[in-house]
Amino acid sequence: MVLSICTVAGCDESLPPRLQDPNAISVSVIIAGGLISVTNDVVGGNGGLIEASVGNIYTEVLQDTVAVNIRCRIWLANFPDSIGIATIDSSSLTTPHLIANRTLTLLPHAVANFEKHWDYRTRGGTPFWSLIPLKQMTDSQGPYKLSDPVEVLMSDTVRIFKSLPDYTTGPSSFFIQFEIR
Repeated sequence: MVLSICTVAGCDESLPPRLQDPNAISVSVIIAGGLISVTNDVVGGNGGLIEASVGNIYTEVLQDTVAVNIRCRIWLANFPDSIGIATIDSSSLTTPHLIANRTLTLLPHAVANFEKHWDYRTRGGTPFWSLIPLKQMTDSQGPYKLSDPVEVLMSDTVRIFKSLPDYTTGPSSFFIQFEIR
């Protein structure tokens, strides 16, 4: 076990064995609801953004080799075979100051935040919006297609430190809507 307890003077002690439990961290992975805009078959905008946060629940500093691998399994609730995979790594970290020299450091109660734009396609490449009913609409920009809000489910496997086991969550339910231009 490489995870270390750190003090102001440095990191010398190994953490207690309790950190072999993946519950040593708090984890939240959500899909930000809202309208997902698709133009020319490309997903844009912030609707459907995947947001992950991993927090240190201890009063000690957690520090280890960074090994960020957040794997989100996402599917349409009404189409359980529509599974797609979104993978989040350290390049999606919105708090990059937490990593130095391939070492991730989480101070007591600190949180590492990640954001991922995803294409909402199945593993086979089928767009989610091609599996659901779409209504023909028109506005000042011209014709477009719009879905009713649809339920998507997501389960996750989260790892951020090399020496900490995977943490799993879900499935969780979210509602999104597609606008196709």
